This record gives sequence, C-alpha cells and structure tokens, in this order.
Amino acid sequence: MERSNFTSEIPIYEIPGGIHPEEHKTESNQTAISSLPLAKEFVINLKAQAGNRSAPTVELGQSVLKGQVIAKNDGVFSSFQHAPTSGTVTAIEKRPIAHASGLEDLCIVIKSDGRDSWVKLERNEEYKSLSREQILARIFEAGIVGLGGASFPSHIKLQRSEGIETLIINAAECEPYISCDDKLIQENAVEILKGAEIISHLYNKLNIIIGIEDNKPKAIEAIKVAREKLKLDVKIGVVPTKYPSGGEKQLIQLLTGKEVQQGKLPADLGLVMHNAGTCFAIYEAIIDGKPLVDRVVTLTGNACPKKGNYRVPIGTPVKHLIDSVQTQDYQQLIMGGPMMGFEIHSLHAGIVKATNCIIMAAKSELSQPQDVAPCIRCGECMIACPASLLPQQLYWHAKADEFEKAEDYNLFDCIECGACAYVCPSDIPLVQYYRYAKSSIRNNRLEKIKADKARDRHEARLERIERVKREKAEKHRKAAETRRKAAEASGKNDAKKAAVEAALARVQAKKKAQAEQSDLKPKQDEGS
Repeated sequence: MERSNFTSEIPIYEIPGGIHPEEHKTESNQTAISSLPLAKEFVINLKAQAGNRSAPTVELGQSVLKGQVIAKNDGVFSSFQHAPTSGTVTAIEKRPIAHASGLEDLCIVIKSDGRDSWVKLERNEEYKSLSREQILARIFEAGIVGLGGASFPSHIKLQRSEGIETLIINAAECEPYISCDDKLIQENAVEILKGAEIISHLYNKLNIIIGIEDNKPKAIEAIKVAREKLKLDVKIGVVPTKYPSGGEKQLIQLLTGKEVQQGKLPADLGLVMHNAGTCFAIYEAIIDGKPLVDRVVTLTGNACPKKGNYRVPIGTPVKHLIDSVQTQDYQQLIMGGPMMGFEIHSLHAGIVKATNCIIMAAKSELSQPQDVAPCIRCGECMIACPASLLPQQLYWHAKADEFEKAEDYNLFDCIECGACAYVCPSDIPLVQYYRYAKSSIRNNRLEKIKADKARDRHEARLERIERVKREKAEKHRKAAETRRKAAEASGKNDAKKAAVEAALARVQAKKKAQAEQSDLKPKQDEGS
C-alpha cells in the first residue's frame, strides 16, 4: 500500500509490541463515499452506546421525522437516539442486535415512508457566541458518541473544564479492512478540523494534534490543505503503520511519549482524544444542527462486489446492506475489523453508531478457528502485546479460574486487540479467555456487592429485632417499676390509714369507757 513521504511535525515515540497484518484497505478506499437505497425498515437498538439503555419517547403508530428524538438519555452514561428517516413507529420490542453475544435487546422499529423528510434544523455558524454549557448540551442532545468503536458519550469526555491542554484527533484507523475514517478525512477534512476547533473553543484554546498512520497519504494531504484554508495551528503526527497504533493509550504514547497508567484517564495527563468521525459529527451538530442519524461504513471483503464506503443511516438492517451491494456467496459477516470485530448472528439487526465496517468474507478469506494445540511457551504473545503484559500467564490463570492472580498480572490493562492470538502458533483464542476472566470478575464483584447489601440488610433486620426487644423489655421494666412504686405508695397509705383508724378506735374506746364510768357514779351515791 502507498505510504506517505510526509514527515511528522512532532516527535514520534515507540510503543511496545504490535503486529503487521495484511491491510486490505485499498480494496475499499479507491472510490468516493456514496449512498445506498433507503431501507424499508430500521431497527434502532436502545443499548447501542456505552452506559445505560436509552428510554423511548415515542409510541406505537406514531409518525416521526428524520432527526426527531425517539429515545432520551436514561442516566449519566446514556445517549439520545433519533429517527434515521421519516416514517411510522411499528414496534418497540426486543429484537436481535448487532452484538457479539447474539442476544436480543429493546429496539425501536421504524417503517420508512420513503420521503426521508427532516425535522427543522437550526444552523449556527457563530458557535463562538454560545457558552460552554450550551455547546455541551447540543453535543449531548445530538446523541454524539465516540465513533471509533467504544461509543462513549462525547459530552462526558468533554465535561472536565480544567487542566486540559491538548486535543488529539485519532485518525490512525489501524485495523485491517477499515477505511471509513480515511475517506471521511479525504472528503471532509475542513469539517473535521472545524469540529476540532469547536472542541478547542470549549477550553479557550488547545494544542491540536492529529495522529494518522503513514498508509494514508491522501488523507494527510487533505489535512494539510484544510489546515491552510482555515489558518489553524494543527500539528500532524504521522506514525508508522502498526496494529494497534490506533488504541487510545497506544496513540497517546506514540504522539506524546506519555503513558496512561492503570486506573487513570487521558484527562489526568491534560489530554482529550476524539475520533475523526466524532469531530465531524460535532461539527454537524453545532454548525448544521444535525443530530447523529448516520455514519460512514466500510463495506468490504472478497464476497462484496461493490466494495467502498457508504453513508448509512443508523438502524439500517445488515441484510439491506448486503442486498444493496449484491453480496451472495459469503462465508462470514464481521462487524468491525478482523481483529476486534465480531461475527453477525442476525441479518435483521440494525447497524449502530459504532459500526465502522462490515466485512463480507468469502471462503477461507479470514482465518477459521483451528484445533487448539497446547501452549509451547514460545513467548510470541508477550512480544506482540502492546500493553507490555504477560499473555501466557493471563491465559493460564484465566483458564484455571484464578481470577485474583489474573488481576495481579494486570488483566484489565488488556485492550483485547487480539495481537497475542494473531501470533500464537497454537491457535489459542487468548482474547476469549481474557474476556471470560474479565466478565467473571465483574460478575463476582456484582455478586459480592449484592451479597454485602443482603448481609447488611440481614444484620440491620437482626439489629432492628434486637432493638425492638430491648425497647419492649425496657418498657416492661419501666411499667413494672411504676407498678412497684405505686404499690409501695399504696402500702404506705394503707399503714397510715390503719394507724389513724386505730388511733380513732382508741379514742372512741376511751370515750366509751369514760362514759360508762360516769353512768356508775350516781348509782353508788343513791345506794349510800
């Protein structure tokens, strides 16, 4: 593939590991970005971004216009969803989704009316008159997420307002087959740099670096031309073509020499990174008032007769894509690249915001699962690892369910790039073991949290029961004490009363005796 002879304008540092798989990019990057016929039905997955599932705001039978909000954010890590075309909501139900699990999730289904009619959009060329909060709100409400694959809501990445000095535009696009960012830059470099300028405006002014591999000479030239046209101070960092140079941590290290430590974020180093496609989406949202309803997708593979890059509405079923390019004899359908992508289980699943590529692989085009041989401890996986991990040890501990030991070997630093599995002569699916271990650890943590909460509730219940017993016992003790005192007081009163009565009785007896004596004296006198 043609390499750029353009010299990087900033120093380029080294990263460990990495591999050089066959690129397969020229098959799809030779023609302009085009469109496909509009699908008759769209399936919009409401859990198609990092974080919470979006909450529907439409009802069955409701008519919608293109760009209309059909689902709102539900919590901090969530995103707005918009109608990809005009039509009628025909279902809000679980449908197969574009996900490695092959499971179903809640989707909104829209039947197209064929008119593709937009809601009214509000353009704003003078974005500098908007406050930081207004710009972030527009990015948020436009449903923009990271288009490089992670789908992390973009407004959250931009929340931190202090300590950010540098914006890195990730245009490396290092995975084989994928060329959507390459073509987007070639055709829309001005808009991408304007999007970067909007991000820079959020921080008053940032140092802007665009990191791109040297196998994209036309894109590099387009950036240079756009930079001159806009009079922007943007540095171009041309990195050697090596997978996975487009990983966030890897590209930061290549361009700055800084390492993002475990548990830290690029923002902790004064950096913020956005994909080239994300910058373009931010430009469209702020300047054109357009929400994220479509994206550029690479359709490629030896079974794809019309390889190229197409602007595809979000929610377009995969079957519509393969029918539109007249694909028939394919062995595998991969969403994403061959390294980090996954096989599509349902042709009726709609594409999501993170869908950058569909590979329609012919027979024997992509390596098929082989019989796994025992590990021969060759160390090739360690050499290839871009995160400087020990994949062999991680494999043994994950296989043996020794998750604490796997964590001790920094399991969660693994970016699941697949470089280790690619070079493994024993065809061990290493990344699958790491994913299994990670999911098990996460599940164990959730179960521990649930168990801790249950234990706390149980202990609180026991304490409540004991407290009620103590309170009842104290109440009874006080009642008994009151009765005792009352009884004692009553006894004292009875004694006093008896004494008085006795005294009165004595007085009465004395009076009676005196009266009797008085009666006898006259009788004696008469007798004498």
